[in-house]
Amino acid sequence: MKFRFINVSALFTALRFGVFGLVAALNASAAEPLAFYVNYSATVPTAPLLAHETSIVHPDAKVDLDAAHRAGNTVLAYLSIGEIASDAPYRGEVLKRGLPFAGRNETWKSDLIDLADARWREFLVDELATQIAKKGYDGFFLDTADSVDLIAPGNTARTTSARAGLVTLVKQLRTSFPQKRIVINRGFFAFDELRDTVDGVLVESLFETHDFTVKNYRAVATPETEALLAELKRVADAGRSVYVLDYADPAKPERADHAADRIRALGYHAFVSTPTLDGKMLAPLRVVPRRICAFFGNLTEVQVDQIRWPAESFVAQRLQAPLEWLGYEVDYHRILTATDLPTLSDDYRGVILPRAWEIPSSIEPAVVDWLIAQREAGKKIIIFGTLPFNDPEQRLRFTTAFNLVGDGSIIGPPFQVDVITKDAAVMDYEAPVTGLPANFLRLRAPEGAEKILSVRARFKQPEKQPVTFDPIFTCEWGGMAMDPYLFFRRADYRDFWHLNPFEFLERALGKTDAPAPDTTTRDGLRMYMSHIDGDGFGSFSHTEAGRRSAEVVRDRILKKYPLPVTVSVIEAEMRGLVLHQQPNESAELEAIARDILRLPHIEVASHSFSHPFFWITGDRTESFYDEQNLELKQKYDNLDLTREIDGSVRYINEKLAPPDRPVKVFLWSGNCRPPPEALALTRRLGIENLNGGDTIITARNRTLTAISPRTMPWGDELQIFAPNQNENVYTNNWRGPLFGTYVHVIDTFKLTESPRRMKPVNVYYHFYSGDYPAAVQALETIHDWVMTQPLHSVTVSHYARMARDARDTAIFAAGQDRWLITSRGESRTFRLPENAASRIDLARSEGVTGWSVYQNETYVHTDGSPRVILALSDRPGRQPYLETSSGEINFTERTPAKLAFSVSDTRPITTVLAGFPASSSVRVTVDGETKPLTADATGRVKLSLPLQANVIVEAAP
Repeated sequence: MKFRFINVSALFTALRFGVFGLVAALNASAAEPLAFYVNYSATVPTAPLLAHETSIVHPDAKVDLDAAHRAGNTVLAYLSIGEIASDAPYRGEVLKRGLPFAGRNETWKSDLIDLADARWREFLVDELATQIAKKGYDGFFLDTADSVDLIAPGNTARTTSARAGLVTLVKQLRTSFPQKRIVINRGFFAFDELRDTVDGVLVESLFETHDFTVKNYRAVATPETEALLAELKRVADAGRSVYVLDYADPAKPERADHAADRIRALGYHAFVSTPTLDGKMLAPLRVVPRRICAFFGNLTEVQVDQIRWPAESFVAQRLQAPLEWLGYEVDYHRILTATDLPTLSDDYRGVILPRAWEIPSSIEPAVVDWLIAQREAGKKIIIFGTLPFNDPEQRLRFTTAFNLVGDGSIIGPPFQVDVITKDAAVMDYEAPVTGLPANFLRLRAPEGAEKILSVRARFKQPEKQPVTFDPIFTCEWGGMAMDPYLFFRRADYRDFWHLNPFEFLERALGKTDAPAPDTTTRDGLRMYMSHIDGDGFGSFSHTEAGRRSAEVVRDRILKKYPLPVTVSVIEAEMRGLVLHQQPNESAELEAIARDILRLPHIEVASHSFSHPFFWITGDRTESFYDEQNLELKQKYDNLDLTREIDGSVRYINEKLAPPDRPVKVFLWSGNCRPPPEALALTRRLGIENLNGGDTIITARNRTLTAISPRTMPWGDELQIFAPNQNENVYTNNWRGPLFGTYVHVIDTFKLTESPRRMKPVNVYYHFYSGDYPAAVQALETIHDWVMTQPLHSVTVSHYARMARDARDTAIFAAGQDRWLITSRGESRTFRLPENAASRIDLARSEGVTGWSVYQNETYVHTDGSPRVILALSDRPGRQPYLETSSGEINFTERTPAKLAFSVSDTRPITTVLAGFPASSSVRVTVDGETKPLTADATGRVKLSLPLQANVIVEAAP
């Protein structure tokens, strides 16, 4: 258990001036927030367990105790010692043993336990508590202790006996489980006897409560609060922890904040929630909603037009990348029945109804009801394309409930269209808006909405009145962006945005000042990664006669450029099993592969057994290919996922990879559309997966629609997309020209860097790039450009872990300008607006190593801790920090006077430290050798370091 400093001065002020003097005490307090967490749900999310030092959960819950323990946190299991609920899972065992009940609590419909009976104590300790301990819980939260007084009201002897039994029980728990924590709910009558036995006491309803009689929230009466404060002072004076659980109205967050502030001013652990105790966090931590619910799917029977998977949806192809940049993650739902409608937790910000979404007419009423409920729950609703309701009654229900003017019916041309309102900050983003004589909806924005685009239809017939349509607007419940004003479609079917999706989405969802996870940048520099698909490994090169293309790539690229590269091979080709291969070819290819994989900067990957061209039978892209996989010499008619993935990984590890560097990544082949079962196989093997996506923005295709998202869910699994596409796409499927096209990937790198950094630099190609001189020259040109750029290189597996972790990262507001961030420690960079840089308070932050400013964004670096606190203030103290590092950096010490760290990379490292007094003297020790340096006029110190080094930087005396 970690302990925090309790501000004694604030505590004494609070006690001196009474309950209502706590606000003044809080203002004088510099103590960090103290929080704990309670969730009795069947499944407990992991993020709150990481965010809170102590959590209390149901012992039978599905919960990741290992993650909480890795973060150094404690999880207690609920154990009722005074009552047994009617639905307790062990009730049957109690009845089987014939343990007698001592009465009934009619309020909660539960049975009372007489702890004077040794059989009950034996059952609770030897059975229930032992089961809890075996599951790995860190201790027990003992509830219903005060219920012993309900057994025989007025019978002093019976009550005394029951109380004595409770004391005996708790002491038996301590004896049986000396390393476990014990927290008891109230039980003040026994505290003097248990003060050295329990670790803490929890009370409910100190300042705010829920009145079950009248079913409303209210403040606790002052006499009740003062009586509790007197009891809690006894607990605190004994050195025991105090946990206060208050209940507040979620619709009045200010009351929850106020209650938590008053609790923390006393130095007590606080949690403000609702009486359902399902983990709802009202204070002192509050979830920053990062998830978006997006619907997808249609009802067509035509294979090529089916939207069966999220990757085929409008949101995935047009909106997910901008949403990720804004800090959101998308969860996809296909709705075919009313039961498919999801339950959205507090970490959901909004719902997107996408373009081309179709649902069965029978469930339209349920969908409208659900959308109304989501709006009432505070979720933002955003609609793209058109209204998804065909039934006029349901369409009218929706427009009425959302205060839209009009019934949403279609008005067709002919008519003349005039643009009457156009917000220049949002519209004409990639293509200008013009008046299009296309179908209108009889629809106007709600009163008070922010109209981004309004158009008017004028009819030739004088008797027809003009009709105004507000196709794009935002409002208090979200917004709409309707056809035909979303895109301009070029003749080659490439779409260009009429509206700025970043600006529109930010307005519709509401601007947030919370940090956004970023997977483009590491330690202040844009990331670089490279990977090679195994295709063409064994082909003979036209670049160097008689040599394999893999040899050319090895000698001209891999050995020349000191950059990490993830290299894959196709097992069937390595083993000479492909139909066109010559006998006895395998030994030569395996020798070349082993030579490449031995290079120190190479990460090992598999590109499958037989190179499937499509991974799902019946996939909409199946018709693009003549065969499902490479034609083999042996019979192989049905794609075997285990053979492709597990088998190829085992072969590479046993035959090709260095013993200390096994396969880390599986690179998808062909259409790169693996089914969930395939993704699950890589996960169970403990390796990452990559490939897919369609990022190929260039000067000719200068549109955000050519930038893919970083991840894609398939069922319950996750595919990591390659940040950029390979040379096959740039060279017109290798039909050429071979030099003049793949070098355009440099344009892609530049266009995904500005005006926003959307992607890392990803040099992605096949071994058949070694086939022709022009293709090799293109690779050399690209790598020469890379070597001139300030980049931080990572491996593909590292990037994939970052992308996965970014999706799972949780952010909690911990007060004004203060956030608590939980992750697996892989997602280590977070973006804030540029003006935040001058306000980052390292003294009040935890796990923050520094920051850099680039393109109006502040990139904040963290140290890989699973729990990070990022705090801003108007007057932060000065201390040195990391601005940038081109190599992996790990700090061992960070103080205002000293920074100690290690660095490593595949090439010499440049590290920039900032925050020193201007032109001040510092001492720098690199691997034991010390020399003086002087900070520049801005307080920066630039270090040129070897591939690996241990460094100490100290302010000179």
